Amino acid sequence: MNTNAPFFAKNEIIQLNKNGIWTSDGTEITHEQTRKLFSKSIVKTKSGYQLHIRKEIFDIEVEDTAYFVERIEGSSMSGFNLLLNDESKQKLTPQTLKYTPGRLTCQIKTKANQLEDAKFLHIAYFDLLKNIEEDDRCYFLTIENKKTSLLNK
Repeated sequence: MNTNAPFFAKNEIIQLNKNGIWTSDGTEITHEQTRKLFSKSIVKTKSGYQLHIRKEIFDIEVEDTAYFVERIEGSSMSGFNLLLNDESKQKLTPQTLKYTPGRLTCQIKTKANQLEDAKFLHIAYFDLLKNIEEDDRCYFLTIENKKTSLLNK
């Protein structure tokens, strides 16, 4: 393999859609190693997002968030760790959770130590929200003995 060959085709449109699916010119990228490489190579710029792979820099379109929570580990008592699409693991900061019906995000720290939203994919979304409770005012989660309000009634 020629390691000096360009990784991207000229005028190629790479997109990360709202469901965490990578596409190239509208076609889903199904190669697992490519998806992982792309997720690990995201860099936020003033004008949007880019992939930085080897010596190549390529502008990409991000439909919603650049980071996704694929799975969670832990419990309500001990707290949760987030397993992210870039293969990193971070502790959930419950007060950063933002919920609207069908959409759950939290804030994470990127490799560049910036705060970014990460959207919960379906499995992680349902794993976390199976612990949801309600009172007269709101729906909430109790994580590490602290109540985190998600949605007012």
